[in-house]
Amino acid sequence: MRKLILAIIIIVTIACPRLQPAVADAASPMFTTVSSQLNTTLSLDAAGHLWAWGSNASGQFGDGTLNSSSTPRRITVTDNGTEVLFKEGKASFNTALALDQDGNLWSAGSDGNGQLGLGEAVSSAHIWTKISVTEGGLPILFKKIAISRYSAAALDQDGNLWVWGFRTNGAGSYYIPTRQPVSSGGSPVTFETLEMNDEHGIAIDSENHVWTIMSQVINPSMFAIQEGGVDVPFQSIAAGSTYGTGYFFNTAIDKNGNLWTWGSDAGLYEGQLGDGQPLGTSVQGVWAPVKISVSDNESPVHFERIAAGRKHGLALDENGNLWTWGSNRTGQLGDNSTANTNVPHKVQVSDNGTPVQFSDVWAGYDVSYGLDGNGRLWSWGAQGLLGGNSSGGGMQKVPQRVFLPSQASLTASVTSSTYLQPVTLTTSIVGALNTPTGVVEFKDGAAVLGSGTVASDGTTQFTTSDLPTGHHSITAQYKGDAIYLAHTSEAVNLTVSMPAAPSLMITPSVTAPTNGPVTLTVTTQTYGSGNSLTALKWLPGHNDAEAFVSAGNDILAASSFEAVDNGTYTVYAKDLAGNASVQTIQIANINSVLNPSTASFDKYAASAGNADVSTALTLNGNTLTSITNGATPLVAGRDYKITDDTVTILKSYLQAQPTGPVNLAFTFNEGEAQTLAITITDSTPTETNPNPPSSGSEPAEETEPFGIVVDPSIGVVINVDSSALVTETAADGTRIQKLNLPKPILDQAAIQLKNSVKAIITIKVPDTQRSVQVQLSGSSVAAIGSAFPGTDIEVELNGSSLQLKASDVDLEGIAERLGVDISTLKIVTTMKQVSDSMQTELEKLGTSERFRLAGSPVDFHVNVETESGQSVEMRDLGGKYMVRAIVYDASQAAGNVIAVHFDPLANTVSYVPTHLATREDGKKEAVMKVLHYSIYAVIHSEDRHFADLNGHWAKQDVELLASKLIVNGVTSERFVPDTSITRAEFASLLVRAMGLLMEHDAAYKGFADVAGTAWYASAVEAAAKAGLVNGVTADRFEPNALITREQMAVMIARSLALVSGESNGPGNSHSLAAFTDRESISSWAQAAVAGSVEAGIINGMDGGRFEPLQFANRAQAATMLNRLLQKVNFIE
Repeated sequence: MRKLILAIIIIVTIACPRLQPAVADAASPMFTTVSSQLNTTLSLDAAGHLWAWGSNASGQFGDGTLNSSSTPRRITVTDNGTEVLFKEGKASFNTALALDQDGNLWSAGSDGNGQLGLGEAVSSAHIWTKISVTEGGLPILFKKIAISRYSAAALDQDGNLWVWGFRTNGAGSYYIPTRQPVSSGGSPVTFETLEMNDEHGIAIDSENHVWTIMSQVINPSMFAIQEGGVDVPFQSIAAGSTYGTGYFFNTAIDKNGNLWTWGSDAGLYEGQLGDGQPLGTSVQGVWAPVKISVSDNESPVHFERIAAGRKHGLALDENGNLWTWGSNRTGQLGDNSTANTNVPHKVQVSDNGTPVQFSDVWAGYDVSYGLDGNGRLWSWGAQGLLGGNSSGGGMQKVPQRVFLPSQASLTASVTSSTYLQPVTLTTSIVGALNTPTGVVEFKDGAAVLGSGTVASDGTTQFTTSDLPTGHHSITAQYKGDAIYLAHTSEAVNLTVSMPAAPSLMITPSVTAPTNGPVTLTVTTQTYGSGNSLTALKWLPGHNDAEAFVSAGNDILAASSFEAVDNGTYTVYAKDLAGNASVQTIQIANINSVLNPSTASFDKYAASAGNADVSTALTLNGNTLTSITNGATPLVAGRDYKITDDTVTILKSYLQAQPTGPVNLAFTFNEGEAQTLAITITDSTPTETNPNPPSSGSEPAEETEPFGIVVDPSIGVVINVDSSALVTETAADGTRIQKLNLPKPILDQAAIQLKNSVKAIITIKVPDTQRSVQVQLSGSSVAAIGSAFPGTDIEVELNGSSLQLKASDVDLEGIAERLGVDISTLKIVTTMKQVSDSMQTELEKLGTSERFRLAGSPVDFHVNVETESGQSVEMRDLGGKYMVRAIVYDASQAAGNVIAVHFDPLANTVSYVPTHLATREDGKKEAVMKVLHYSIYAVIHSEDRHFADLNGHWAKQDVELLASKLIVNGVTSERFVPDTSITRAEFASLLVRAMGLLMEHDAAYKGFADVAGTAWYASAVEAAAKAGLVNGVTADRFEPNALITREQMAVMIARSLALVSGESNGPGNSHSLAAFTDRESISSWAQAAVAGSVEAGIINGMDGGRFEPLQFANRAQAATMLNRLLQKVNFIE
């Protein structure tokens, strides 16, 4: 009956395909072989690529390193640039052997006993090296390889045995593969397969006999195994180990699928022979193969695959079932226990409840491997050898999948962004075999941002615009798939900052005086990608952002509105990021209206025209400030009265005026003055004169071209009549008005200085052209400087003026240099309004820099000329400040009116010390103190505000200086007041505030640590030449060092000295007595600190300390700078 059942099984097996797992998809690794010995494992995939894991301490991976790996690492081997593919790989204790698909041998690792086969001179090979084997001059190719502890063997394509390594030459070694002749009964023997482990090797010959090839030494011998007098043919063998010299463990399967074992053990028996002998006892060695009967439900089991490890065996039966026996101390039997077993027993393997069948198995030292039908590798036993991303001496008692390592890398489209800016995160997932699949999760710290699927090129992208402001640590977490392990990328650091608040520019439709409303066009700019404007409103008056929360007139769509009255208007803008900004504009050019603007008055009391004159005012937001008749103001209540918006000129005032036209100027706080033209007549009857005068009359006197007036309070004035002016046309068509002031006139004016309290001679020129030259006698100026030191000579035009201090003009030195007498010298002053094209460039610059011109820019020049035509331009007066002034249109400027120096080559403007004044004729002028002659202009600069100064103690000082173009923020919205300031930065601030010219002088030697290309190089040079700074040594300035309070005090004290023209003498030491840390103030700084404290520019810190070595910050620097400028009257 049993024979019948067996026959049926055989028929079914032949007729029906065996149940196999699903064929692997293209993403499967398809491993085909595994070899593991001691602590190293090699494997091949279906394409012939070599993989390794475990120990690489001797370089046996052949990857050029000694780095071990807990997961499979693909090893790329090339031969003359071509990748080598393999059909077999074997691992040993510290060496590895491989057979490529062409039959060549390769080795890697240590060669202490010749096992590399590369010759006695080679001690190691950390990359795979081909073993050249020849015989009779012809290359030998191989079909099978094996490796033991320190020996190796191979079968050539004819089945001949080749050996090398430890004890392959008797007790010695062959260092290259050497053919080992084997014979039986005098006939040569060839082999089909062979296996080695530890110090033992076995083979199957072409007649299917099992041989011992090596047992400590090479000594081939055949086992004569018969059953029923017939030799038993064998199909496969496996060499295991008991890990000890002279001891071994081998298994084999005969052609009928029967299991055979043999071996010896120096220790207690752990069941590796599978023969049922008692465990834990000493057993006799079994020196020849013995058949082991294995049954399953009383049916004999036939095997197709066999493997032998260290004292444990594995086998696959014809149905794909796994059978294990022997040592199980690390779970290598896969039965979820650590109990040894002395007979083969079947082990069920499942994958999440689904049965798994293996197509092949391999055994190593306390580790086992199985290959399922999809080519996926499984492992169990000692964790340090499994290739499952584990390490250490743990155990895995049931088969588990072996996954390949993946590598996730992450990049961000930007690493610094603004809020709402889209940021694209891109991750690349790389696997050694093929492109991983699955999902990537993007995280910000622990928070999940989103996820995406890995594309066919291994990348995943995710875009977000929701990252809040602050620092972010972004990672990409690849979740793994059926082949690859999960992996988290390195973090990408991303900083998100709030974009700058919207910028606003308000442009009036007209800046000239007008009687109608002014259309205000608002130009906005938002900052940061993804940001946009969400609100745009306006309110009359000066308002902050809070005022617009629940109020304001919406102009988001229109971007413009009409101002019908003069006054301040505030525009509010808010962006999607939540930033808000406000900008104000002062409208001052809408005129008030008089109705009527003409009237008449008859002084005859009986006339109907002898009455008060009234006019109605339409103020348009203005305020009436005065009514004048010429230079004489009218007095309210006496000369006129105001009722509501009606002004009545009282007849008592009109009665006192002479007949003829009386033009009353109504002046308002904004807009042009309006004129009420009253014609005064007198119809009073008169008597006839009996004695009329004769018809003759004396001729009118001719007007004198020059008149000298002395006013003790304002000095000596030379009034020039227009008849003294000569107008010439230059070659370029420019009309130049010239005045040659006679020497006697200037000498007469000089004599009158003794009658004046104020030492100044003012030459008033009634010019009418854009370019005016005034020529003065050099000898007269020199005489005035000698007789009246400190006297200023001022040339005053209708639109500008300049002053020369007579004693500061070195005429004697110039005469000596030119080789002429001083009497032949003349000083020529030129004040020229710039060309229309240059003014246009300035206006364009003003649009970008937020200012507008308030008058005509003027180019100032002073030359000393000789009668022969020699000329010397006076660029400056030896580092002394000179006074210049430009008249400006008050109706075009309000708020921050300043004068600036214009550099047309650099297209930049810079602040010059300015104070505002009113001339005798009522004209407004900006009076400048400058060190050089150049182009200057009067501008109205928009207010500057910084969001990070709200509530800050230095807000007023900083924003004042910023509005006057002296200090800048790090952005348009941020000043960072509490950041320390460097020596170069403070020197640059001083240079701008003091109006120093930043021109390079070839004679200037400079400092070794200030590169000529550095942004601060020109400023440091200007400060050094003006004596404001010194180096920390003779040739080092340390521009990037943070400035201390005492260093700042020294620079400020020198600035005071520059303005006063006096040296920086010692300050009052009593000024330092209030400081508890006065002894810590450096000796070289004490005088400067005392002087700066006395001037009220620098104060102490908390606790009565000066803190001389404390680093000053940007807010402190701005405050001290403002105090300095206020002290010397350099700022309004």
